[in-house]
Amino acid sequence: MTDRRTIAIAGGGIGGFMAAIALARGGLRVSLYERAQRFAPFGAGIQLSPNASRILFAFGLGKALATVASEPEELIIRRGRDAQELGRAPLKSFMKARYGAPYLILHRADLHTILRVAAEKEIDIDVEMGTAVADFARHKNGVTVLTERDHQLEEHRVTALIGADGIRSTVRARMFGNDQPIPAERTAWRALVPADQLPEDFSANSVGLWLGHDAHLVHYPVRGGSVVNVVAVVADAWRATWSGEGWNAPGEKDELAGRFSAWAPQVRDLIDSLPSVTRWALADRKPLRRWGEGEVTLLGDAAHPMLPFLAQGGGMAIEDAMVLGRCLVRGQDVAASLRKYERLRRYRTARVQKEARKLNKIYHYSNPMASLRDTVMSMKSGQKIVERYNWLYRHKS
Repeated sequence: MTDRRTIAIAGGGIGGFMAAIALARGGLRVSLYERAQRFAPFGAGIQLSPNASRILFAFGLGKALATVASEPEELIIRRGRDAQELGRAPLKSFMKARYGAPYLILHRADLHTILRVAAEKEIDIDVEMGTAVADFARHKNGVTVLTERDHQLEEHRVTALIGADGIRSTVRARMFGNDQPIPAERTAWRALVPADQLPEDFSANSVGLWLGHDAHLVHYPVRGGSVVNVVAVVADAWRATWSGEGWNAPGEKDELAGRFSAWAPQVRDLIDSLPSVTRWALADRKPLRRWGEGEVTLLGDAAHPMLPFLAQGGGMAIEDAMVLGRCLVRGQDVAASLRKYERLRRYRTARVQKEARKLNKIYHYSNPMASLRDTVMSMKSGQKIVERYNWLYRHKS
């Protein structure tokens, strides 16, 4: 393609870098602006189902993923209070056979590094660290983007602006107003623990899901099985009264242990083994009817932040990037291309948002619904549990 249009991307997360790669490989110039001064290790584990992993493989990232990602053998579901097994769902062999791509688990920072390194190899991607998109103005020849770096403002004339700047997106706020995310009134306690400090049940190559009353716990290995990612979700609205910045804060392990004191000994021992814990407030937004205006659009959490219970936040951003790249590279009318991208993505991402909200209720029932949930789940085959999401996993962007 000979068109040398320049696309600005606000945000250097998974979605932002994936979009930059997709656009640059289609022949477009990309300027990516990231607010942080440097990329530091962040987050914890991330799950990539076949709908997302097949895109990464299509972009030639399979070899890099193989060095840091694992394919869990199965999902094992247990009842929290007594460790009774409620079901097993096949993952490794089943996912490849059914959907043609693997189900991967890895550290979020490792995935981000893979995408960042791939972007750095593209001559048409320019990454500016410590630079935030502060504002923008649309005009007949594109967009003027105003960036801020070291308290200095600078204007950039670009063909289009992609807001991939997260749940508190500046780009979104400038278009649609600064409405606040919707708190889920749940807190996710996250931790990473060396696998050799855990019982075999917790260090096995599988995803463990424990269901209780008003709480659930997930664990799975990352970084080649050397570390186990643990996430415990409880009913809590601490973010509403916390005066600190951001959406996470250090937590007290004793407080977490107290929330799970009535659970099975295995879970209590797991929590006792955690070296430290961090609290994350959970929130989402209602699906947007439109994502953009003119030559401006949104991507990833900026467009459709979702609760983590379907493990699709990163996957949806990767899908967004693939579709965005295809639409912009093939289309000559930029605004029309962005509207096409939005039409292709809005329904699917809204469905995932709603499904994640549904799982929020199911995972956190109180009695008697929690007991009924456990009984129904124990009667279903593991394969049926996975096949319920055929619509999600078989999707090809």
